[in-house]
Amino acid sequence: MRRIARYIAIIPALALIAAALAACSSPPPQPASAPTAAPAVAPTTAPPPTIAPAPAAPTIAPPPTAVPAMPTTAPPAASTGLVFTLGEDTVARYKVEETLARQGFVVATGETSDVSGRIVFDADGGIVAEESAIAMQAATLVTDSDRRDRYVRERTLQTAQYPEIVFRPTSVDGLPTPLTDAQGTIDFTISGDLTIIDQTRPITWNASADFGAGGAEISGLASTEFTFEDFAMDKPSVAIVLSVEDTIRLEIEFIGSLTQSAAFDGSAADAYANTLGDADAPVTITEFSDFQ
Repeated sequence: MRRIARYIAIIPALALIAAALAACSSPPPQPASAPTAAPAVAPTTAPPPTIAPAPAAPTIAPPPTAVPAMPTTAPPAASTGLVFTLGEDTVARYKVEETLARQGFVVATGETSDVSGRIVFDADGGIVAEESAIAMQAATLVTDSDRRDRYVRERTLQTAQYPEIVFRPTSVDGLPTPLTDAQGTIDFTISGDLTIIDQTRPITWNASADFGAGGAEISGLASTEFTFEDFAMDKPSVAIVLSVEDTIRLEIEFIGSLTQSAAFDGSAADAYANTLGDADAPVTITEFSDFQ
């Protein structure tokens, strides 16, 4: 009985020890959950401030750089150039070497002052081909021999059907830009299409011109060479002519002036094309002079 009573007395003590142990073990979970929750919220709310610096205000600035690009398309619409117009004192001539029965070697030279035309330059110094042309009245070419002239008109140049020799320039090399800066004597070349009878061939002229101040007056000489065969022309063949060289030298002793042209919008080109007429048909001097 004493032993049982001793065990009963120990039970309350064990109960107190168990309660104490339970009290010590339960508090730790509460403080552990509180600190872990607080740091979790703080980092999740912190990132928004890092987004704030990207309001993209600096990235919107580049579009204004597109605005300056607009003026680059404006010059073509407002571009102007220069027009060189041949004056009345311009002379065209051909030269052919011949051997005659009585005179021996001679240089047959035929000339005409019925020459008209113009060359239009754009703002960059290039030739506006569709608005440029020079026409020479072939039927008025005269040498020192009526017999030769009749043969050239009727057989070689067929002037009744093809009254003009027409040169349509397309490019020039050796002139300064702008052309109004040209001074003194300048050598250059000018290329384009030459039409004689019904044949058109590309050709280049060698030229030398004297430029007055500001282009007030320009004078000079342009020359080119080709053969009878190049343009399917008949060589003169009469009793007194023993031989005729194959090469023909064509010259234009020109005088003219530069004037400012209006902006090129295509309408002038259309009007000029109508003046020139069909590409396969030469113009007349009267029509051509109306466009100067």
